[in-house]
Amino acid sequence: MSNPTPLTALYQTVVQEELGLVARIDEDGDVLFRYPDLGTMFFSLSESDPEFLRLVYPSFVDADELGLSRAQLLEVVNAVNNRCKAVKLSLQQDRGPKPGRVSASVESFVAPSDTLPAEVLLRAIVTRCVSAIRHCAGELVKDALELKQAAAG
Repeated sequence: MSNPTPLTALYQTVVQEELGLVARIDEDGDVLFRYPDLGTMFFSLSESDPEFLRLVYPSFVDADELGLSRAQLLEVVNAVNNRCKAVKLSLQQDRGPKPGRVSASVESFVAPSDTLPAEVLLRAIVTRCVSAIRHCAGELVKDALELKQAAAG
């Protein structure tokens, strides 16, 4: 665990107090927490860009788990990205036969340049950010299952 900076301490406090979850700071200065029914998420933070918020839900599913080809999964990811607010789904660029894992993130500027975000703002949006990721991940799985059923039927 890294020593907290004002930026990491701010996010750690907001996660713990607003979401009621234990949050820890890793060696990269990210704030990690386990969200019930989803798993590990983290705020990817940079001291040189404190105004940029990135909440990541990493590697939560892959094409094999969904029973899709990589091309089919890319089609589903694109459709969900076009439909869902705030969240960006991305597919890792794996080499070899493994089709890659999907990650979700919410990214936004939440303060003026070189300024810490206001705690009141982070408290007001953290639950919605997690909710948006939960929704988008659910839409991905739903669309993937519908595509798979349509191809089978």
